[in-house]
Formats: sequence, C-alpha cells, structure tokens
Amino acid sequence: MIAALRGAAYVREVVVVDDGSSDGTGEVAAAAGAKVVRRDAAHGSKAHAMAAGVAATDAQAVFFVDADLIGVTSAHLDAICRPLVEHRCVMSIGTFDYGLRNPLILRLPPTTGERVMPRWVFESIPPERLAGWTIEVMINEVIAEARLPTVARVMKGVTHRNKREKFGQIEGWRRTWRMFKSLFALPFNGVVRWRTHWFYLRGLTIDR
Repeated sequence: MIAALRGAAYVREVVVVDDGSSDGTGEVAAAAGAKVVRRDAAHGSKAHAMAAGVAATDAQAVFFVDADLIGVTSAHLDAICRPLVEHRCVMSIGTFDYGLRNPLILRLPPTTGERVMPRWVFESIPPERLAGWTIEVMINEVIAEARLPTVARVMKGVTHRNKREKFGQIEGWRRTWRMFKSLFALPFNGVVRWRTHWFYLRGLTIDR
C-alpha cells in the first residue's frame, strides 16, 4: 500500500496512523518511507485517527486510503486524485470492484474509505460528530449540503480483506450483519437525511 501511494504522481507525503497496533505496523510503515503518527486506539475511533493524520500534515488536499486494500496500484490512486486536480469536483472517491453490482454501489451513499478532498472539508466537521465509521457519512453531508460536485469511479480489480477473513466466518458474518443493519438504519435515525443523498446524486459524476 505505501509503495503504491509513494509511486502516485499526486501524492506528496504518506502519513500512516498507527492506531495502537501490536503487529509492528508503525515500524514497517516507517521503514517503507511513511511518516508515522501513533495514537491510543482505546481513546477515540477511526474518525479520530483520520483527524490525527490530517493534523500531521500541512497539505491543503488530503487523500484518505484504508490499509487493507488488495490489488491497488499507483494508477488506481492517481485516477481517484485526477478529477480533483483537474477541478472537476470537490470530492473524488474510489469504490471496490464488485463486478455486476458496480452500477448500484456507485449510486449508494458512499462509505468507501478511499476519497480525496480539500482539507477544509474534513475540518468543517464539528468535533462532536467525529464518531466511528460514520465519519464517511459526515464527509458526504458537508459535500452534499453545500451542493458540491463529487466524482466516483470503480477501482478495477481492487478488493479488500473482509470481516470473515479478519475475524473468522462466524464472528465475521456477525460483524457484517451489524454493519449493514446500522447502514440501513441511518436514514431512519436522523444520521442521514434523504435530501442529503438527493443533493449528492445531483452533483455526482461517474468516471469510467
């Protein structure tokens, strides 16, 4: 992953947030040329880890990338960044390759971790809303409610380690079910507004 990022034409600096790992992630990342930020995973969430990464750089555009991608290359990453560099959007995202489901996935509220945007977008989110995996939902809201354009594309051939691979079949399916249950509940518990997704779709361009 770090090699792909360092080889990308639009990436100036790679910052890895070591969220209390016990497998030597920080050491491996540093050896590969990344700037490593360490934080205690017991205090905070993915959103707080992302905030720590943003705070560690002075870049005016930030590119968030999850660590568990499989098959990603510098070309995939450059393709995500290009629409922002060309001023065609304010946020550009990449989704995993789900084959025949790609047209549907591209039009759902995006929860992908692969997205690039101006720094101010992330910093517009109030600290009290930096809560767990819903950080992507909060980013979407900043973009959509301001009627700003988004470009989305499929990262062809790119997948990731799913929860069954990480936690075993039983626990993996249990966590997957909880995740989808939470996602489907978002429009009904006030976290996601239907109008926000409508604004998002109106500003969405899908790159091929």
